[in-house]
Amino acid sequence: MTSLESSGTRRSSLPDSALGSILTSQTMPVSSTSEKKAHKVRLLKNGIARPTIYEKQFGESLKFRSAQLEKVMDMGPADLVHISRYHRHSKQEEGEYHYCIGIDTSSLIQPFIYLQTVVLSEKSKGTEKHPEIGTYCCYNCFRHGDLHIRHSFPGAAAPLVQFFPCDSKKVMITLNTEETDLAGSIWRETYVSGLVRAILFSDSIERQLPGMCKFNPVPSTKDAKEAVNLMCSMLPKGPILGCNDITNSPTLCENYLVEALLQLLKLVQLHDLALQNIESLEENSQFDFSVLKAQILLDKGEQQNAVRLMYDVLKTHSRNGWMLQKQAEFLLGKNRPDLALIPSMKAVECLPTEFRCWRTLIKTYILQKDFKNALLTLNSSPMYSNRKKDTYPALKPKDFNFLYPSEGKIPSVWQDCETFGCISGYGGIVEFSPANQINSLSPLHAEVYEQTKLQATFKEAYNLLAIMTRQLGWTELLRIRSEIFVMDDEYNASVEMEKKKELDRNLAAQRATGLELKARIDGSSSNSSTNGTSGETTSRSTSKNSANSLSRISTRFRKKWLSERWLDSLFLIFYENMKSVLIWENERRGQDEIEHSALEWELIGNECFDVHHYESGVVPFQTSLGDRFSVFGCIRLLRYYLLYTQNLQQFRILNRYDKMKISKYILRQLMNLTDSDSTFIKSKIAVLFSEEKSVDKEGDKLMSPKKEGRRASMERCRGVSVIADRLIAWLEQFND
Repeated sequence: MTSLESSGTRRSSLPDSALGSILTSQTMPVSSTSEKKAHKVRLLKNGIARPTIYEKQFGESLKFRSAQLEKVMDMGPADLVHISRYHRHSKQEEGEYHYCIGIDTSSLIQPFIYLQTVVLSEKSKGTEKHPEIGTYCCYNCFRHGDLHIRHSFPGAAAPLVQFFPCDSKKVMITLNTEETDLAGSIWRETYVSGLVRAILFSDSIERQLPGMCKFNPVPSTKDAKEAVNLMCSMLPKGPILGCNDITNSPTLCENYLVEALLQLLKLVQLHDLALQNIESLEENSQFDFSVLKAQILLDKGEQQNAVRLMYDVLKTHSRNGWMLQKQAEFLLGKNRPDLALIPSMKAVECLPTEFRCWRTLIKTYILQKDFKNALLTLNSSPMYSNRKKDTYPALKPKDFNFLYPSEGKIPSVWQDCETFGCISGYGGIVEFSPANQINSLSPLHAEVYEQTKLQATFKEAYNLLAIMTRQLGWTELLRIRSEIFVMDDEYNASVEMEKKKELDRNLAAQRATGLELKARIDGSSSNSSTNGTSGETTSRSTSKNSANSLSRISTRFRKKWLSERWLDSLFLIFYENMKSVLIWENERRGQDEIEHSALEWELIGNECFDVHHYESGVVPFQTSLGDRFSVFGCIRLLRYYLLYTQNLQQFRILNRYDKMKISKYILRQLMNLTDSDSTFIKSKIAVLFSEEKSVDKEGDKLMSPKKEGRRASMERCRGVSVIADRLIAWLEQFND
């Protein structure tokens, strides 16, 4: 969008001259016919194809957002754009809204221009009696409050800017045109909050909202530099934003702000600028960002400097858990599990509640073929439930109008999504499918799909089980499991069985004693004394039998560990998953023609990938995508390709792939698909930039034939060539 990208100036407040020119553009009368035509053309150029969601009750989206913000923490929800209009026929106010990420909220300029563009692009315009009111809401993660920008169209007054803290005890703050330290701080924090969401929300399916527009938050090198500077300045406040689900608690170097900064640096290649900012921050404060600096050096490719930094830090602070974890991960990436064992064990000792440290230790044991310790370590790992606090629920709309984007669209994909897809809320493969395919779904596939909806550390543990199964085989893994573990149910059953046997023995002993007493009932008083002695002997015998029973149980399980219930459940889920995969592999080896619906093909591919049978999962995904588009299948294939290409050596060893041609096959299938989502565009750009540059005798950097062919194939795709060219040019500016 031109109007958004052109305003690159960032200030804490909008100057009077700029505000006056913007307000004048919407209220200035147009005299001649030619001027009217030119003015209309300018408005059409500034217009955007945006989604529109209509409220059931006027203002419900704003009220719902205010209520939810008291519960939502971490990164918060996407920006909300609300427009209220007067309906001439019903004589009532009507509200419409949509979400967006990527708008520059470091000042009033871009949010106000966006509101102006949205309002003035409509055919019906507001009047002075019934103006259209636009409200732009952006969540500030650092202060836990919502920044509102509100303006009436038409209207010559300055927009009203207010900051509403989520805590009702705190007072609302009005930000006027005067620059103050408080206002500048709020604007900067709001901008960084929006920047983090724009980077991390784009690749998170769970955080996608219906009717959400995505804009490029750093359209130029200047914007990228300023973004890096501001994000680095906010690093001391990073833990306020929270952390991902496999990290127990946020720290200075493990939080969403750091995660977003690292992703941004991989794109814009401003590692030196970030390092300068971090070093300056350390000099002026007592904060230690050595772990973050080591990761930036590794991303930059300066492994020697990163290793030297790790050594210097650990020499001074040998109990720095996150640096030990970083060192162990680096050594595993170099295929040196023998060297990674000690730092990974020390990292677990220093950070016993962090699952990532345990995961690294488990991988180290697997690479050393020590599967018993790998299983024992997995059983002892800390597990967290899914605790995302920034997933924002969507309202059920009265109606909606999702216009096609001006570039990169396939109408059939959009129509299918609107016909049978998820309009509100989060959905998966099954939820995003037509009803007739869901009704005909195999019970086994439906059960496996529901059971494998794992999150956070449980998903990671399931992945580790898949790696061990790939290394050993399912039968051998079960044998090792039975050697080192006693299941909770097995232990309880053994105790109950021993108790039953003990009870039977006691009853038999009591019956024998009773018969003996009856035989001696006519005896002398001396015999009575003997009977008492016999009763005491029986009691001692019963107690001895009970002790012997417990001793037998203790001896049987003395060298075994009690398996955690969650691990037992994962084994059961994995068994059902493997059973479904083996059924498909047997069908594949047969000569009969196999028929499944597109949904079942996609679920089969997903099941194969879950247990790391990648070679068996590609064909089902290919068949499914040939019948209908699915963003879930495409993302799964792309993530596999990136996982393989970025960690080639470790991936081959963990999954026992000596010669791996499947990745190129997957890439070829994805390249031949027609694009309809930014995921594909990003994947193709990644291929263009990751391909090795051909070096000829003259030393010129010429485009290889394969690279040229892929670019030509992109040009033939419908509706994406313009987007691809623009994004390629955007990436190239950071390489200059």
